[in-house]
Amino acid sequence: HIIPTCLRNHMMLREMREGRGPIYMDTKTALQTQFETMTPAEQKHLEAEAWEDFLDMCVGQANLWAAMNCAPEERGSEIMPTEPYLLGSHSGCCGIWVSGPDEDWVPEDYKIKADNGKIYNRMTTVNGLWTCADGVGASGHKFSSGSHAEGRICGKQMVRWCIDHKDYSPAIKESADELKQLIYRPFYNYEAGKAASTDPVVNPEYISPKNFMMRLVKCTDEYGGGVGTYYTCSAASLDTGFWLMDMLEEDSLKLAARDLHELLRCWENYHRLWTVRLHMQHIRFREESRYPGFYYRADFMGLDDGKWKCFVNSKYDVEKGETTIFKKPYYQIIPT
Repeated sequence: HIIPTCLRNHMMLREMREGRGPIYMDTKTALQTQFETMTPAEQKHLEAEAWEDFLDMCVGQANLWAAMNCAPEERGSEIMPTEPYLLGSHSGCCGIWVSGPDEDWVPEDYKIKADNGKIYNRMTTVNGLWTCADGVGASGHKFSSGSHAEGRICGKQMVRWCIDHKDYSPAIKESADELKQLIYRPFYNYEAGKAASTDPVVNPEYISPKNFMMRLVKCTDEYGGGVGTYYTCSAASLDTGFWLMDMLEEDSLKLAARDLHELLRCWENYHRLWTVRLHMQHIRFREESRYPGFYYRADFMGLDDGKWKCFVNSKYDVEKGETTIFKKPYYQIIPT
């Protein structure tokens, strides 16, 4: 019997809530057991591979080892919850809605027709826009080895779309100067307001990307089901978070950048605000705790397959500035 990742997290969080932490990975036993049958050179190679794997998948863990003066082959490594973050494929059925292949076994609800009436595998609901792998989600393998297969599927379909749209000429609504003003707005904000204070980080005319990030993390952590509440939220807490994020969106127009690195950080934060808020809107809409261990709705603990064994989608209307959230049916394609 395979225990899903969310339930393993759930067991760990329960232990910690009840005061039975900290929890450790027994890295010492795992490594020492293998060392028994290895030469010193082979041991070194195994250690190097272990570090490489952690640096590939979990840089924070390697940083924690260094900060805690922990040699994982000599001492167990502590496992702990982290700050709020978004992860597509590992978070169950989380990802961007795309078309499935144009095959008989695929339900019609899972197919998206392009402007020419054809169906292109992995195309999003935006005509001519694709995503794949972790962007699609729904499988933990899509962020590692599966991303290569997904990329090939997506790439071939994109070529097919281009061949079918030989006369297509993309047009941008905004002028080059308008886009320049938008993209470099944080730099212009800094230049216009830098004389208002002697400390470039604290200024009444603008907000730095780091201060913006701290506000977003605090809001998400406390009201969006973060580590501070052991990933627990409710309608009341989420609504408070939305209220704070509305103010944060207003302040995002005052983000300031002193250099190109901070300009990158400004736009990262702006995108995070929209992504996190949409994620919270989906949690608010789904009145159940579909994945205990990833998040909990304190006001709707437990699963409700009668109402919520479905997908939740959303669509943003740019002209009206409104987000619509709705259900999409779930079909059991592979028999259980």
